[in-house]
Amino acid sequence: MTDLLSLGERLAGRVTGRPAPPVEARPLPLGALMASLGAAVGTMLVSMAVAVVGWFLADGGAHGETTDALRVGATGWLVGHGSGLTVSGTPMSVVPLGVTALLVLVVYRFARWAGATSELPEDDRALGLAAVAHTGSYVVIAVVTCVLVGGGSAAPGLGRTLLATMLLSGVAGTLGLAAGCGRLRGWVELVPPWIRAICFGAAAITLVMLAAASLIVATSMVLGLNEAAGLMSQLGLGTGDTVTYALVALAVVPNAVVLGAAYLLGPGFAVGTGTVVSPTVVSIGAVPAFPLLAALPDDGATHPWLAGVMGVPVLAAIVGAALAQRHYAVTAWDSAALRGFGSGLGGAVLVTAVVAIAGGPMGTGRMADIGAPLGEVLVAAVMAMCTGGLVAGLVTAWWQRRRAAAAR
Repeated sequence: MTDLLSLGERLAGRVTGRPAPPVEARPLPLGALMASLGAAVGTMLVSMAVAVVGWFLADGGAHGETTDALRVGATGWLVGHGSGLTVSGTPMSVVPLGVTALLVLVVYRFARWAGATSELPEDDRALGLAAVAHTGSYVVIAVVTCVLVGGGSAAPGLGRTLLATMLLSGVAGTLGLAAGCGRLRGWVELVPPWIRAICFGAAAITLVMLAAASLIVATSMVLGLNEAAGLMSQLGLGTGDTVTYALVALAVVPNAVVLGAAYLLGPGFAVGTGTVVSPTVVSIGAVPAFPLLAALPDDGATHPWLAGVMGVPVLAAIVGAALAQRHYAVTAWDSAALRGFGSGLGGAVLVTAVVAIAGGPMGTGRMADIGAPLGEVLVAAVMAMCTGGLVAGLVTAWWQRRRAAAAR
């Protein structure tokens, strides 16, 4: 009987598309707890190590204590989750999306490992229990860390830490566990095909928009490379400070890419109160001495041809909706139109949501306003992407109907 049960478990692993777990595999909640601890403690230790190395490179450890560097590393780990920071009463709420993306990837991979090497859950309730264990332990570690490092002049926000870590570990961890134990595909198949098609199109539109924004940001950074190098030389930084500046800049490059998507949509973004960077006008004035800001264009009216970049969201919607229609083909005109329009609407909402988390205050006064006007971004995105998605859905359906008729 034991041999038959073991064979059944291995066959179940093949059916669900995951490697068969060992005969005496650990319970899934225990594996989820181990994955949560590994992801949280591992990434925090890396952040602390980077802070300590930067501290020694800066002044050889002449100023401050090792515990101060460790506190800075733990605070950076919390900020990467979106905890925000208050430094001597000054709010700093910009989330370094590069760090956030890395944390999401680590949490997902650890959770997927746990799902693939633990016992198969009997049902979704058992998987839900494991997800709760994973999320709860991760949140506890983050909250305890926030309390321990919050006594100095730089204090992370406890409420934001609780909400952000619950969201990050809950979503990424649950998806990783489901993928590892082979249940994620079954969950996806339960979703109606037309909803899957819209979600596929919305995700494709968002990725195309971010790819186009990455191209714009990379071009601007190359054009401003000499200015950034001159700025760094004027600052007269040492080796440790230069490395720290470079790491901070890399961490917020994804923020610049997301704000570049707001630029392509037309409303643009602000890098200070009363400033605007858009395809039609640029008004920024003096900006902080940060190398990444050297990519910003000069003040004044822009070239007329730059207004053409506002057609990129329409093209992105056309590409994304066409891919969705090709992947989830329908022949009825109304279904194709609904899916194309829905893909554009979903893409507009996704892009606006990402833009919303890319900005935030970096102090008081002039630097209290960094980001894009969300209302204007949403309106521009809906108009451009719904139009492009609708056209792409209908045109792609017409082409597929024509090819099917020719084949018959």
